[in-house]
Amino acid sequence: MTAETTGSRAPAASIRATGLTLGYEGRAVVSGLDLSVSPGEILVVLGSSGCGKSTLLRAIAGLIDPLSGTLTAGDAVVDGPCADRALVFQDDALLPWRTAQRNVELPLQVGGVRRAERRRRAAEWLARVGLSTHADRLPGQLSGGMRQRVQLARALAGAPAVICMDEPFGALDAQTRVAMQQLLVEAWQASQCTVVFVTHDVSEALALGDRIVVLAKDGVRDEVRVPRPRELDSPADADLQARLTASLRAPHDIDGLAVA
Repeated sequence: MTAETTGSRAPAASIRATGLTLGYEGRAVVSGLDLSVSPGEILVVLGSSGCGKSTLLRAIAGLIDPLSGTLTAGDAVVDGPCADRALVFQDDALLPWRTAQRNVELPLQVGGVRRAERRRRAAEWLARVGLSTHADRLPGQLSGGMRQRVQLARALAGAPAVICMDEPFGALDAQTRVAMQQLLVEAWQASQCTVVFVTHDVSEALALGDRIVVLAKDGVRDEVRVPRPRELDSPADADLQARLTASLRAPHDIDGLAVA
């Protein structure tokens, strides 16, 4: 993708957490977290309910401050929201009174991009997610899968260095979910951004992640690397699925080295 088609794009950023403790009103949700994400990587975060997955995404997005430890994006300490770090929720969070086109334009408008340029970039990303013919429709006129495609286009149109995704496909039916996973990988390859993706679904993690970590309240419990291209339903895939499932169910931390 050229500069002419993307507009100004921040280079993919690394993420690093060192001794990070996160929580609310002084009460820790996850403690002592050490984690790094390489520029341009898809990191998938698995974990049981309440282990701090969504809290970690909100911290990366700059929506909450650490209780202790450090969190950096690129060379800068994360100390608040930034246009270079986008957050995508399971709830599509589209503005119901704005068309699909105008929803995608929103972060560009907030960023002061001129009208003609933001219309062009929004139209480009709507085309990439297969919604050119639905650009003038309101969110209420779109299916759940279509709304998530609009949300993905909106996040990418702003050319962020990092996209944080909080179970964005969890409410979709199985067929639409697989289609959205494929679309995310295609969009990630085009945008070259860093992705931190939270899910509770091991199969989804293996379909998407370059690296998968299992998060517990006291940090990373297990970590695996998944080579590209994917070999889903292979013996190696089955072994990884069994390992991650066991790690999720384990009552205590387990030892485990990253596997290539």
